[in-house]
Amino acid sequence: MRSLVGITALIGLAAALAAVPPAQAGTLQGEVQVTEQVGGRKDALDDRGNAVIFLSGFREPPPAGRQATLAQENKAFSQRVLVVTQGEGVSFPNHDNIHHNVWSKSGTKSFDLGLYKNPDSKLVTFDKPGMVTVFCNIHPQMIATILVLPNTKYAVTGNDGAYRIEGIKPGQYEAFAWVEGAKPARHTITIEDGKPTEFNFNLVLQRIPIRHLNKDGKPYEKY
Repeated sequence: MRSLVGITALIGLAAALAAVPPAQAGTLQGEVQVTEQVGGRKDALDDRGNAVIFLSGFREPPPAGRQATLAQENKAFSQRVLVVTQGEGVSFPNHDNIHHNVWSKSGTKSFDLGLYKNPDSKLVTFDKPGMVTVFCNIHPQMIATILVLPNTKYAVTGNDGAYRIEGIKPGQYEAFAWVEGAKPARHTITIEDGKPTEFNFNLVLQRIPIRHLNKDGKPYEKY
């Protein structure tokens, strides 16, 4: 009799759980305000693009079928900021008919792709989260940042500073906002079942010099 009662209770519990609808993913959205520190004042910028908003505390695999690319074209990188997921590969095609030498000595990922030109391309896999600053060893003006994140819950702003991250499981998260030249902003965000959460970030930009040495720690030569 006891075993029958126990089975009956379990069946009842299973039916009750089945009646509870699954949690619906929520959304984090808002704007990023960017101000520039100029002496003792802060000036709001009209261009609020290339700010990255992301969530931490969990891992996800890279998006299936995506090929992230950071091309070299007209003596510049195709993007100033590229965001990828941990474990994702990035191709570095050279669209110029001159040589480039893409390299980085960042702690997150150090690599040196050597000299190559159009139509060659190289591939680098980024297996650790963090920030990677990328240069060309011939053209000092070529600088890009690759932000390697542990999951796919991120967004990159356009010039208007708006962002939207969808498909977030309900719960509490640490949300970050970053833009080149600014200290990241960090806030605790609560995502509710199937509801949008609004949050606006404020970043203070401090201009940084773009002068840097080449991969050998020497000044760039003139070509």
